[in-house]
Amino acid sequence: MKLEPVYILAGPDAGKRSAFVDSIRKEFAKAVGGAPEEHRLYAQETPVGELLSLALNGSLFSSSRLIEYRDAELVKTKGETQALLDYIKRPPPDVILFLVTSTLGVEKALEDGVGKDAKKTFWELFENEKPQWISRRLGESGLAIDEEGIETLLELIENDTASLDSACARLAVLFPEGTRLGAEDIEGAIARNRREDAFSLFARMVADEALWAFECLEAVLADRQGGAVALIAALAWSWKRLLRLHVLMDGGENFEGACLKSGIRARSLQATHREALRRFDRRACERVLCLLNDFDARIRGGGSQIEAGLLQLLVWGIVVRKGDLRLDASFL
Repeated sequence: MKLEPVYILAGPDAGKRSAFVDSIRKEFAKAVGGAPEEHRLYAQETPVGELLSLALNGSLFSSSRLIEYRDAELVKTKGETQALLDYIKRPPPDVILFLVTSTLGVEKALEDGVGKDAKKTFWELFENEKPQWISRRLGESGLAIDEEGIETLLELIENDTASLDSACARLAVLFPEGTRLGAEDIEGAIARNRREDAFSLFARMVADEALWAFECLEAVLADRQGGAVALIAALAWSWKRLLRLHVLMDGGENFEGACLKSGIRARSLQATHREALRRFDRRACERVLCLLNDFDARIRGGGSQIEAGLLQLLVWGIVVRKGDLRLDASFL
């Protein structure tokens, strides 16, 4: 494998990206004769100048360095972009730099500077690929899983390979080899032990406990898996599904039938959505979706420094105001 001094790693699937970084790490260690010193930086916290200082100055502990610079799509100013381009033209031989973004790319000048061979885009699995992936992954640990178990796992876990792999690894610890897992096994194991994510944040929101929702949001932000835009997209998916339930039931479908048609089979999720239907009527769901769209645009235009504050305001606008929140046009 030919190693590049700078890579652009784009796309939403953190699991595939992590596997690629791991492959580069191993090849780099072979090339330099030892494990490189590793750093993970975030563009909203570390300006380009500090990044390049780390990359260009030698370390007392290691002659080689592997650096992940996350949220690289935030590098937009002419000065920072040019500084990175100058680095890309003359990179040190003992450093590999990853410019990481969960979006589809970074500034065009940087992509042109790095070159198409050094840009990797990691797409999420297609829906029809996920069941086979789960079965294969669990099979490696000596476990089997039925169709309802797979459906429940996909309902409870964000569907990127990193989250699914973590869930499968947890199941391998909880169940002995030879076990065939069903929906109840998955629900009992995952729902009790899952980390906070966009789906659990949705559940906290519809429980109508603002403090609980804020605590969940804080945990999600601390986890640093993806950014605010990805979080809002996942929330929007949940609210669209809730709106679909309203539409089906307004058309005469009963609750259980509407859940099945919307892919909501796990009993805990059905309970969450029953409560959500009670607290948020169809008009409220429509308002929430408009609010999510509004905040998505404002976060994209406002920069990462204000993401946390905007997300807190968004949660308050949903839980307390049921989507009835209007921001002044001059806000951001």
